[in-house]
Amino acid sequence: MPQRAPQPGTRRRVFLLNQSPDYRFDGPSLDKYGFRSELTGEEAETGPRVQISALLAPPVGPISFVTTCPRREVYEECLRAAGFGEVTRVPLKVSDAGVREFGADFLANPPLEMLRCRA
Repeated sequence: MPQRAPQPGTRRRVFLLNQSPDYRFDGPSLDKYGFRSELTGEEAETGPRVQISALLAPPVGPISFVTTCPRREVYEECLRAAGFGEVTRVPLKVSDAGVREFGADFLANPPLEMLRCRA
């Protein structure tokens, strides 16, 4: 069903799942989760350049792309400029079973974070 524009006076919540600007690239590897995130050594106006790789099995092999990991203030300034307010960060949670299977590395240095805001 097509989405309609919000009616005047109504508000919508928007959620974004992004690479965390606080992620420490020298921390534990993400390889066991099937991904790799590495700094390229370049800096863009909005933040460091990063190569993201999905570690897929052959014959597909790894798929990589280079992107920018925007700094925290860049996310917030851009969302506010686009008319979004009440920008909050929502910590990701990992179940006890997930921590037992994969360890606590993800929680110690989360590569992702969720942003919540209102339009």
